[in-house]
Amino acid sequence: DIQGSLLLVAAGRKANVDGLGLEEAGIEYSPKGIAVDARLRTTNKRVFAIGDVAGGYQFTHVAGYHGAIVLRNALFWLPAKANHDAVPWVTYTDPELAQVGLIDTQAKERLGDGVHVLRWGFAENDRASAERNRNGFAKIVTDAKGRIVGATIVGPHAGELILPWVMAVSGKWKIGAMACAMAPYPTLSEAGKRAAGSWYTPKLFSERTRRIVRFLQKF
Repeated sequence: DIQGSLLLVAAGRKANVDGLGLEEAGIEYSPKGIAVDARLRTTNKRVFAIGDVAGGYQFTHVAGYHGAIVLRNALFWLPAKANHDAVPWVTYTDPELAQVGLIDTQAKERLGDGVHVLRWGFAENDRASAERNRNGFAKIVTDAKGRIVGATIVGPHAGELILPWVMAVSGKWKIGAMACAMAPYPTLSEAGKRAAGSWYTPKLFSERTRRIVRFLQKF
């Protein structure tokens, strides 16, 4: 049973478009928001819609990102398209939760059985141990070739730790880029690096590697 004194219901937002005369302007919309294309243009190509009213992710940082896209398209005539594959989100609970890209179940549905899930707990992190807050983990999801497609961090300052993984997902980085990066010690960010490094564990301790080492030891 879950007991509590208060219940918070977060029902999301509804697009405030009533009375704007969108029909007369030839702009299509639904209860979810105004229909836009990848360049954030409405069905009236001279009108743009951004942020919550455009449907999709209802985050302040997404609205800011949309603003930059529209600025390039509307003012500078530079073709720019919105890409929502690397939208970060943070749930400000205790412990904090941050995520970007695909979670493991989504990755397996889209990419098949070659998906790798790499995990490192804060219980094995010296900074977390020193601060006596060892609850949490970093989880990284890659495709079969090691391309980073998602990351989840649970624990203190998760929202502050997710940015490098936003860059990794957006830039389609390979796991080696993060595994070989130098993380300052002692920091919570080491958990992500250690998770990335665990990609190589099966290869380093495989029977093939053992045979090579035994062969080299003969010389």
